[in-house]
Amino acid sequence: MKGGVDAIVLASARFMIPAIALFALALLVRGAAGGGVGALAGLAFALLIAVHALVYGARAARTALPPAAARLLFAAGIVCVFTADLTARSAQVAEAGLFLICATGAALVLSVLIARAPTLRDGE
Repeated sequence: MKGGVDAIVLASARFMIPAIALFALALLVRGAAGGGVGALAGLAFALLIAVHALVYGARAARTALPPAAARLLFAAGIVCVFTADLTARSAQVAEAGLFLICATGAALVLSVLIARAPTLRDGE
């Protein structure tokens, strides 16, 4: 946990992180396949990663989802999207691929931005 995090923020994050995860997964499972719901669910999951990184710190976020695992899942999402037409359930596979691409891509970007934020300075 980051130093100086308020108890109310910590308690609300402990409540909201599982709720956001359930929302993203419910959106992915119950959404109409072929409508881009995988991308929306991936963005909702990216919100979970952002809240986790802001409350617990960038190091904890990288521990929860290591960059090597995120890159592997990102590649799996690309494979799912491009091979979706070869499967019987092409729309569902494509939505799962979009979910993986959006969630892990946002995790990688947030990991870099939040880890580098203390070193950024205004133009001197």
